[in-house]
Amino acid sequence: MSTATVIAAGGVVWREQRGERQVLLVHRPRYDDWSLPKGKLVPDEHVLVAAHREIEEETGQRVTLGPSLGIQRYEVRKNGGSVPKMVHYWSAAIDGKAREFEPNDEVDKLDWLGIDKARSRLSYPRDVDILDLLDGRAEVTSSLVLIRHAEAVKRKEWDRKDTDRPLTGEGESTAERLVAVLAALGVDRVLSSDAERCAATVAPYAGAIGKKIHLHREISERGYEADPDAMRGLGDKAWRPGKVTAICSHRPVLPALARELSLPVGKYAPAAFVVAHRIADGRIVHERFGAP
Repeated sequence: MSTATVIAAGGVVWREQRGERQVLLVHRPRYDDWSLPKGKLVPDEHVLVAAHREIEEETGQRVTLGPSLGIQRYEVRKNGGSVPKMVHYWSAAIDGKAREFEPNDEVDKLDWLGIDKARSRLSYPRDVDILDLLDGRAEVTSSLVLIRHAEAVKRKEWDRKDTDRPLTGEGESTAERLVAVLAALGVDRVLSSDAERCAATVAPYAGAIGKKIHLHREISERGYEADPDAMRGLGDKAWRPGKVTAICSHRPVLPALARELSLPVGKYAPAAFVVAHRIADGRIVHERFGAP
């Protein structure tokens, strides 16, 4: 019998209504319970995309994913036995006004409730634990997604200007998959090194939302080598209040760029990225992700 962990994702959907924070709970007729919207990943689906999709499928609401609210781990019954399940949750701010809900196979009722009433309504203490993390994570003032470019043609296989070195076919496919990830995060500004491989990584998403890519030579390899101090001040531009900004750069530049953006320094595989949120109290919370 397989003991592979079941991976799922969801969120605490919230809004401000007449000065009160409300969260959205779902009722599942199959279990007759009240819980947080969530669901299993489909094959090869990125966990952020799954959370965004499952929330919309179960509730009909469009949301923007914010900071992580943690992970639940528990056992579920399957094929006459039990298997481990892991559920990732994010803060999920509703986009605009609440939309009309149509009951579906999994959810027959929704309810917007204040935090205290939601705690009482939830059927599982583990969901209450996730809900309790929302208060300290909901007041996001600005967000960043720092990305290393997708897989590019190797230097030894390219005899023209390095700035023009393109993505491989796999890199182009990764850039297309990145569209749904950045959409789930609500990215509305796109910055990039002026190298082709960086701009091409975020071009599909910029095209999808009709935004211009702002090119910055100072975060390219050649620009950084020429003047390592040129990126100073970029952090003030990147952490723009009320915006979610994606920035694409190169492996050798990312440590310095991360420091400029007040993010932890670390290693980035091709198309790996960090999602960071600045909270109203000045804290910065972040998560690392592999390529989509």
